[in-house]
Amino acid sequence: MRRMRNRLVWLLVLGVMILIVSADVILSPKRDASLLLALLFWSAVGQGIIALVAVSDLSRGRWLDPAKDFLLQYYPLLLIFPVSFLVFSRHLDIYPWLQEPNRWLDPGFFIWRNVTVLFLPFLAAFFYERRVRSGGSNSGKWAVLYLATFVVSQSFAAFDWAMSLEYPWIDTLMGGYFFVEALYGGIAFAAIAGSILFWRDKKKYSSIFNDTPVMLMGFALLWAGLFFSQYLVIWYGNIPEEVSFLEKRLSVPVLSYLGVYVLISLFVIPFILFISRRVKSSVPAVSMISAIIFSGLFVERFIILKPAAPVATIPAIILFILFSIPYTILLSRRLAKG
Repeated sequence: MRRMRNRLVWLLVLGVMILIVSADVILSPKRDASLLLALLFWSAVGQGIIALVAVSDLSRGRWLDPAKDFLLQYYPLLLIFPVSFLVFSRHLDIYPWLQEPNRWLDPGFFIWRNVTVLFLPFLAAFFYERRVRSGGSNSGKWAVLYLATFVVSQSFAAFDWAMSLEYPWIDTLMGGYFFVEALYGGIAFAAIAGSILFWRDKKKYSSIFNDTPVMLMGFALLWAGLFFSQYLVIWYGNIPEEVSFLEKRLSVPVLSYLGVYVLISLFVIPFILFISRRVKSSVPAVSMISAIIFSGLFVERFIILKPAAPVATIPAIILFILFSIPYTILLSRRLAKG
């Protein structure tokens, strides 16, 4: 039965990869960052889900045990990201450094190092899932290895994918900011899944439903600290050259308003509302707040990309939906089983 389920997951991954490749080639112009936008969001969420399991494993957290097998079954989806990045290589014209490449920002090296750092989390997750499934005593080693590749992958997403769009602008805090957000997104997904599963079986999934809102509240505070620290460094270190990134985005009214939404959705709403016990014990409230966190993460990625690279509306929407399909199908299959 498990082998049949695994085959279905791999077929789903293959089908989604074919659809993503086809949609990008057919719909997206060469100079378009729609696929990059989808990759920035879904790679964070996908890797963050497995990172959450690895963190709970290393910290001996038993609260996630009822849903651990369910969340680990998402690891094959990590293979979609290196393949999608290979497809994205046809859109490298969006990067300004392409006109004057150097040793680090060389097109070939840029593509293959990012494909590699996207493939390594999948590889580590593959062995980690097998070790957990077999009940091996050294699963913690693979959890550490996965988290290391996760941190590297999300740091490269920050520095290579996003920051180099503003080359030679530099922000050394962006790597840590991105992988914390990825784990934040993984917890939000676990909260949505845990809420729905708890609604179906209150006794079995009570621990994950009760604890994920508390973790989201804590990560809202952590995110706010990292968010503020980037501005603090600019002011305290007197680094006016780093203001260009902010100025380009805050000078556009729509983006500045969206920036306020990001602050509200990722900090104000989860931190304030989860103070209430009534909210934390409400399935609709936990699911809705987690969905708002998702929207905040996506809007932030959009703000980062939009002033520096064109994002075509229709391809962006279609690619976002295609990436979301396997997450929705796997959750629906689990709910159908009860």
